[in-house]
Amino acid sequence: MTIKKIKPFISTYLDVSYQRYLSIKHPERFRQFQKKRLNRHLKRIVSKSPYYRSLINEQEEISLSDFPIMNKAVMMKEFDQLNTKGISLLQAKKVALQAEENRDFAPKIGTVSVGLSSGTTGNQGVFLVSDEETVQWSAAMMNKALDRKKFHGQAIVIAFFMRANNNLYETINQGNIQLHFFDLLHPVEENLKQLKQLKPNVIVAQPSMLRMIANFFDKESLDFSLKEVFSIAEVLEEVDKEFIEQRLSCRLKEIYQATEGFLGISCHHGTLHLNEEIVYIEKEYLADDSTRFVPIITDLYRTTQPLIRYRHTDILVERVTPCPCGSSFIALEKIEGREDDCFIFGEGKEAQVIFPDFIRYAITRSSEEIRQFKCIQQTRQIIEVTLELSPQALESEIIQTVKAKLKALVKDVDEQKALTITINVASLDYEQDQKMRRVISNVKGGER
Repeated sequence: MTIKKIKPFISTYLDVSYQRYLSIKHPERFRQFQKKRLNRHLKRIVSKSPYYRSLINEQEEISLSDFPIMNKAVMMKEFDQLNTKGISLLQAKKVALQAEENRDFAPKIGTVSVGLSSGTTGNQGVFLVSDEETVQWSAAMMNKALDRKKFHGQAIVIAFFMRANNNLYETINQGNIQLHFFDLLHPVEENLKQLKQLKPNVIVAQPSMLRMIANFFDKESLDFSLKEVFSIAEVLEEVDKEFIEQRLSCRLKEIYQATEGFLGISCHHGTLHLNEEIVYIEKEYLADDSTRFVPIITDLYRTTQPLIRYRHTDILVERVTPCPCGSSFIALEKIEGREDDCFIFGEGKEAQVIFPDFIRYAITRSSEEIRQFKCIQQTRQIIEVTLELSPQALESEIIQTVKAKLKALVKDVDEQKALTITINVASLDYEQDQKMRRVISNVKGGER
């Protein structure tokens, strides 16, 4: 690491440590500290971003409520004026698409790295990160994800599985930390063979890929010790968590990382906390439910492509009891899924919305012989389910139970009668370069 990068790295590392200390020992002081930091950040953004300068007067008092709520569509539409480096969307997309095509993710626009989101929410996003921001990200990630006491001075060897690499991730490579990128576009067998040769002590991958790894080492001997295994990118289902932990003999933690930033990570007790020393979170609670909310995110570090009041589409379920780790950072029971993957039955004001977690629960609690599943609402009257069962499973009995439990979720009797549920039993194979989604709703747009 160059001298130019050492200063922001150390500054961020110490800043994250200090705020974590405050969150445990002095929660009220942490909230005051965060509020002051937020106000300073907002003033800085208004002075740098043409988009926000056109919306907000540079008055002495700038409040978060002065800023409009943002989403991906608006962010892409206003991309040229929103970012603070004068980079056009056309220019950024050209660099990002070329990197994807050549699988060479090193090229930048000046000192700015460019990346593409996976596009699973319907429209692919473009993100910009400066050299300083990549260093800050790596400092926060190393501070929060790597407990050096576990490694006893050994080299930390990370196997990192991702659809696309980025200069952001490469900043982790320093000192005795070695990050090895595994391209999900490469054949799975090739990646697994290289993984066995590498013998990492940390694996970071999607639950779908972790299942493949767990299956592989269920047959092959796992002749190296895993210190940490992290799930990323996809919703971590309990059925997958149990399967992976059992076969890899290691507690599975979550890293909540998205295009919108480093949003959360599991503590040593296994509780997923939002990174409130990095992002300021507003909660938009859903319906009358007091624990489910959609996060509205303000990143307190990013200035190249400001993220102010960005409304995410993930449904988060808040933990109601304090975490034993003592942190006052928002603790989650789980990331439930996307808001647009709620199932919808009925019309207008009488429409019934069923959250993805209820769908999962109905299926997984139907039988212990269900290994994996996928459930898709194609229309308001049609649901398609695929089940992967153990060899000894009583197929017809399980199918009837799943149908009954799914129909029981629908309150209206006429809607229940009109509902057609098709269930197939098959092997659910990992789809290369695709995020695994177990609960999917295609009832969108005009259908709603």
